[in-house]
Amino acid sequence: MKKYLIFFCLMICGNSIFAQSEIKVMSYNLLIYPEGDMVNRVDTLSKILDYYEPDLLLVQELKSEQGLQNITQELNTLFDNYSAGTYVPQISNPANSWRLQQNLIFNEAVFELVSEEVIETTYRDINYFQLRFLEEDGTPSTELLHTYVTHLKSSQGSANEQLRLAMAEVLINHVSLLPPESNIIVAGDFNVYYGWEPAYDLLLSTNGTNTLHDPINMPEWASAYFSNKEIFTQSTRLSSLSDGAGGGMDDRFDFILLSDQLMNLDSRLTYQENSYQALGNNGTCYNQDLIDCSTVNNVPFEILRSLYHMSDHLPIVLSLDANEAVSTIELPMLSKKQLIEIMPNPANAQVDLMLTGTNPVDLRILNMQGKLMLEHKLFKQKTTMDTSRLPQGVYILQTTDIKAGVFDVAKLVIQQ
Repeated sequence: MKKYLIFFCLMICGNSIFAQSEIKVMSYNLLIYPEGDMVNRVDTLSKILDYYEPDLLLVQELKSEQGLQNITQELNTLFDNYSAGTYVPQISNPANSWRLQQNLIFNEAVFELVSEEVIETTYRDINYFQLRFLEEDGTPSTELLHTYVTHLKSSQGSANEQLRLAMAEVLINHVSLLPPESNIIVAGDFNVYYGWEPAYDLLLSTNGTNTLHDPINMPEWASAYFSNKEIFTQSTRLSSLSDGAGGGMDDRFDFILLSDQLMNLDSRLTYQENSYQALGNNGTCYNQDLIDCSTVNNVPFEILRSLYHMSDHLPIVLSLDANEAVSTIELPMLSKKQLIEIMPNPANAQVDLMLTGTNPVDLRILNMQGKLMLEHKLFKQKTTMDTSRLPQGVYILQTTDIKAGVFDVAKLVIQQ
């Protein structure tokens, strides 16, 4: 019998491509924004945002809601359609007089904000946001992005290391409660001094299918022989200006970590290889001012100057690729006809499959990469199937009635 290819997304997914194929992420410690002695800070930041055009901006060291609003307004002036999370003043450690907060600003053409949460720790809040990716036509997809923005305790010494570890423990415990194979970003100023510091080690520890990864996998950055000086993010200044720390480009404090799912090349959303960078640092200004960096294979000097003045940290940037969910599963050359009804859909722990005819039907359930997840023969008019072991997501139900010479392809959504 002849074979042919069915492209499932054209048949059952409607618009199966996200709003754009490349999603640009930036994490940035903004240095007590909008306070500080430097004037026209939003104008300086605007040059950096205009250059990189982030779809998702994860910010640390906000001192006020007005600062968050200013950045959102500036992004809307530059590009339109940006919105921010809710600003909540710091809840953790109320006795601390030096309050700093985290938040995010996102492109509304790419994401919608589903939920947000302030996670309390012994020292400073961790901010959690659940975003949903949008399809090309603007309708919500089933893909969620679990985003954590954090700023761990600064400074050297065992007491500060333990405070960083305590914050990391709270964060990783929260991650452990997410559904398996989740899309997760953990970003911010970690303030870790070396790759074997306990907080960093814990964040990268095995956590089932939601294990976090450092995309560039360079844990030896504190070594005197380390050659990849371009990953350092602090300090942009050799001698401190009126605000922030000096010392030159010699610390790697800022990170974006990604989960297993985002590091998987077969996932619908995946890390774009070699896109991770400390924006503005090409490795030629180690222990110097950022403006001493060459502009060869780097940002223009105007952007170097803006980064130098804006903060004592550099932003970390990376891109996610949104892959088309296309499968090339081969089926017999049969007529297409609805063979089953699915109830409920979306489903949770189980789903009822109702035959529309009298013949037995072969059932195959595949994920959006075409991997076979379940296979079953349906004989009875109604079959209740356990779906509790399927991770949350969208699945393809392929049914075939060989006797009648017909097949069907349907979509099943699992919401655990």
